[in-house]
Amino acid sequence: MITGPGKLNTAAAVTYHHARIGTQPADCWLNIGVAGHKTIPVGEARLINKITDKQSNATWYPQIIFKHNVSCAALITLDKPSATYQSSLFDMEASAFYQMAIRLGTAEMIHCLKVISDNASQTMSSVNASDVKQMITAQLETINDLVENLRTFSHELALINAEPEHYQTIIEQWHFTQSERRQLFRLLRQWTTRFSDQEVLSTIDRHKTAQAIIRTLEDQMKNTDFVIHD
Repeated sequence: MITGPGKLNTAAAVTYHHARIGTQPADCWLNIGVAGHKTIPVGEARLINKITDKQSNATWYPQIIFKHNVSCAALITLDKPSATYQSSLFDMEASAFYQMAIRLGTAEMIHCLKVISDNASQTMSSVNASDVKQMITAQLETINDLVENLRTFSHELALINAEPEHYQTIIEQWHFTQSERRQLFRLLRQWTTRFSDQEVLSTIDRHKTAQAIIRTLEDQMKNTDFVIHD
């Protein structure tokens, strides 16, 4: 999605994107754009590991726990363009992007990649839309590698967060409070890991209450050694 410049446009775009396609917690969020810096050569890319909003002084630290081949840098988001170059990158969108996306997704899946568009030697006054397009195009291989790494991690996270087998069947057959549903969700995940060759429904089918089911599953966990086989 093309957000356009500025924090307001970016925040609105993130919200619209989420509502439009129904994003899930394990989905990737990647903000791609340009930024200025005092000394980094024009055209180089940086993965952002710290975002500070200049106006509010709020700071976020993107969780970069996947493999990548991009150098990292801190970034400051400004409310208006500036020709005062500094040791941090600066743009006009990243803080709004991250602040909104973190409410909708998972921290490890929300990232910003910035291409240097101007510096103290080549100021922003010489940059136009065509230049920006060329800079981003030149980094497509880097962008694709980053997306593939994020996609792999997203798939793993989705499997972790997936609803356990038989969860819906059980809550439809027995009455569970919201608190008991959370307990059941956690216990069924553990059951899948520890007793993948055992049918959970046959273990609880004679129980009459949710409390009895939870108690049985908890006892099974406590009273069975956890062994990891080769």
